[in-house]
Amino acid sequence: MRIIERAGGLTVFVMFAALLCVSPYTAVLDAASPLAVISETAGRVSVMSASSAGKWVKAKTGDFLFEGDRVKTAKKSRAVINFISGIEIEVNEETEFVIKLSEKQGDRREEMDMILGEILSKVRPGADYRVRTPQAVAAVRGTKFGVRALGNMTEVYVLDGMVDVFNDYGKILCKQGEKTSVRAGASPTSPEKLEEEYLDKESSWAAGEKEELNIELEIKSDRGFLTGLPLELNLKAPAQYDGKIDVKTSSEDFELSSDGKKWRGSSRFKMSGGALTFYCRKRLPGPGVLTIDNDDMKTIITAVNFDEPKEKMLKLRLDDGREMDIQFKK
Repeated sequence: MRIIERAGGLTVFVMFAALLCVSPYTAVLDAASPLAVISETAGRVSVMSASSAGKWVKAKTGDFLFEGDRVKTAKKSRAVINFISGIEIEVNEETEFVIKLSEKQGDRREEMDMILGEILSKVRPGADYRVRTPQAVAAVRGTKFGVRALGNMTEVYVLDGMVDVFNDYGKILCKQGEKTSVRAGASPTSPEKLEEEYLDKESSWAAGEKEELNIELEIKSDRGFLTGLPLELNLKAPAQYDGKIDVKTSSEDFELSSDGKKWRGSSRFKMSGGALTFYCRKRLPGPGVLTIDNDDMKTIITAVNFDEPKEKMLKLRLDDGREMDIQFKK
């Protein structure tokens, strides 16, 4: 991300090859903010929110996920989930897990508390991310790896990078092209080299890499990220691209507009000639999250923290026709 300050406002340029967070991740989000969004579903995918008192609801593309939410897939069902921090997980059939957030010395990290099934995680270098099962913990160093929880056994296989696998009985380092298994009450087994055919089989259920649009986002503001102040968002795609772009907001007070005049919630906009301009504003202070996607582009998650203005102007009209401007400062 390149932030360029200039006279008359603030402009933020971002090139998207993956997910983005406009403000620092640890500074933007609070307990009530979404951590991720469901970007793809196939078959029957369900979510039990932390506040739903044990009720499962059908999940759909675009749904936000929060700390404590529980996700499960039925037989012959799949899901893809994108996190604000840039992590992407693909969820296999008959899988169930809980999304958790761990905090240590001011730093936050996502943790998948797996109950059963299989997930394939793609983690950017430098990210702090863990997958927990009843038998072990898999902690990554920037990688692509799978975890399969099968009753009293856990299997971890690494497609790219390295993964630390450990429990109370021991710890091993599993590298690219290796696999380890962990049984209840035992330490992780020594890494085994995987044959190429086995690697293909392990991840064959996942969607795999696909060519997607490289999107550039420009955010313009004359006074910073303040409540009630519209932000201009410009999306740029390869020349002559035409398509519909879905934009979803994380709260009712976070609104969108095509012209900066008429405001509404989550919306669909039309991109023409590879360009799209729209506006957003938030009426209450705090973090706001946008997701931007369509079938041709990777889901983008943008988190922005909105502050209250330090100054407010009040215009009064007196009985004799005179006008008075009153300035309030915090």
